[in-house]
Amino acid sequence: MNYHTAIIEQALALGILAFIAATAVISIGSYLRRPHDLSGAGGSPILRPGIRGWYLDNLEPFEKLFASWGVRPAALSYTQLAGSVLVAWCYASGMLFTGSWLLLFTGTLDIIDGRLARRTNSGSAQGAFLDSIIDRYSDAFAYFGLAVFFRDSWMLWVTLLALLGSLLVSYARARAEGLGCRCYVGLLQRPERYVILGFGTIFGSLFEHLGGAWLPLPHYLLVMVTIIGLAILVNFTALQRVVYVWRVLGEQGRA
Repeated sequence: MNYHTAIIEQALALGILAFIAATAVISIGSYLRRPHDLSGAGGSPILRPGIRGWYLDNLEPFEKLFASWGVRPAALSYTQLAGSVLVAWCYASGMLFTGSWLLLFTGTLDIIDGRLARRTNSGSAQGAFLDSIIDRYSDAFAYFGLAVFFRDSWMLWVTLLALLGSLLVSYARARAEGLGCRCYVGLLQRPERYVILGFGTIFGSLFEHLGGAWLPLPHYLLVMVTIIGLAILVNFTALQRVVYVWRVLGEQGRA
């Protein structure tokens, strides 16, 4: 890479970083300055109710548009699945920046399909089952792509550990609900996992272009840090759910 190419890449990376940060700060700040009912937005230590409410508020026009077009929630679920395959391909091919935006897009489709089903009263047990299966595939495809990308590195095992923890988090909730126990506890639920992996790899890819040409740091350092953090936190979340369900079932057994 010659000097001029490096300068251009750094300028573009810095510009994109500034644009993302400025857009988020201005948009979220404007939303929070207006009164909103956030009682149904949910929240977590990572994604606060205000941030979730802001995101759902921005999705509402798309829900109305899909409803007016007669789009079925299942169509969005299948689109999410196809997008997840593209995410895996982009990650495996080293196109982390593109794959990360696609990952956030597929996560958004997962939110919209459920809200569209409620808006149009078109939800069904079959649709809920299909959505759950596609969600599991979507989770796995992203990690499979990253595993291929890191196939010659020790990060392969960290990526597989993150995949295992992600699947266990979802399985713990599903198994608990099958036993009559509602389980929504845990630090990293699906939205948090999408946000951390998506933006972590986006910023990691930009950082690689911003400073990777001269800084004596490992390639894709922030991407690696993101996946290591996810591997720790998703398995911690799975443990949180195991402990919670174990206690609840024990109390039910003594009642």
